[in-house]
Amino acid sequence: MLSIKTNIKTELRRILERHEGRHNPITGMELAKMLNQRDDRGIRQVIRELIAEGLPVASCGAGYFLATSYAEAREYADSLKGRLIEDALRRRDFRRAADCHLRPVEQGRLC
Repeated sequence: MLSIKTNIKTELRRILERHEGRHNPITGMELAKMLNQRDDRGIRQVIRELIAEGLPVASCGAGYFLATSYAEAREYADSLKGRLIEDALRRRDFRRAADCHLRPVEQGRLC
C-alpha cells in the first residue's frame, strides 16, 4: 500500500508537469489546496524531494514551475546562489548584533 506522502508526491509531479516554463507557474497555496493540504509547508518539502530525484522544479515570485530550458534552470540556480549570500550576510550581521547586546552565560566552576 502506498503511503499518503507517496500519493502526494505522485500527484504533485503530475500537477507540476502541467506547469512547464516560467510563464506558467502555480503557487504553493494552490498546490496545497489541490492536494487537500492545510498549508504549503509540506508541499515545499515534497518539492525538495522531487528536485533531489531529478525533476527540475524551479520557482519565481509567482509560484513553482518545471524549468523547460537551460536558461530557466540557470536563472533559478543563480537566484538560489543570491539567497545563500543574503542568508550568510544576515547570519553574520545577527551574530554581530547578538555579540553587542547579549552577554554569554558564564559556566559555573566545578568543585
